[in-house]
Amino acid sequence: MSKEIFAFVLVMGSLATFSAAVLQPMQLTENQMVAAALIPLPEPLRIGAGVVRLDETKHPQIIRKSANGMVCIADPPGDAVFDVRCYEEHFIEVVYRAFQLGYTVSGPKVEEEIKAGQLHLSNDVTAGYRCLGPASGYNPSTNTISSEIDCWESIHFPFRTARQIGLPEMNDISADLRRRVPYVMSSGLYWAHVMIEHPKKN
Repeated sequence: MSKEIFAFVLVMGSLATFSAAVLQPMQLTENQMVAAALIPLPEPLRIGAGVVRLDETKHPQIIRKSANGMVCIADPPGDAVFDVRCYEEHFIEVVYRAFQLGYTVSGPKVEEEIKAGQLHLSNDVTAGYRCLGPASGYNPSTNTISSEIDCWESIHFPFRTARQIGLPEMNDISADLRRRVPYVMSSGLYWAHVMIEHPKKN
């Protein structure tokens, strides 16, 4: 084999190795998965929160049991999005069901099942927490997020309207005010909630 051909094979092999490394989904250890899933929560809630991963059918597989009533869903591996969210352990059942029905957040079929008595949803007020953005905004080695990731809290008031809650709906305030003023999304539906957006990371 000539030096030129050998060099070409060597370069192409290196490129193939590099490409495979780039395309290979980031594999987190179980401890890293738990740590990442807890990021949306306030510090006092993290120590007792449970963590689950969703299997291919979108059913939860427990990684860590909850000791305080909060459950966080681990970021699905292998995609370009960092998405972790936490809800009260009873409320999260409707979140699982939304995933199983093909929704990413909520959907009308879930509401139909609730109203038909097929799926239980308490009318109690509960809190939710979420961080969402490109996978590049999460650093697993330090378990930190950058300004690419948006985080917020949601206070859920099932089937209440914005007027009943006493806050404006999202479309009633300008986008630049939404990080300073709480507002209501899904007014009157099972997914009705107050949004409290966090300031961007520096």
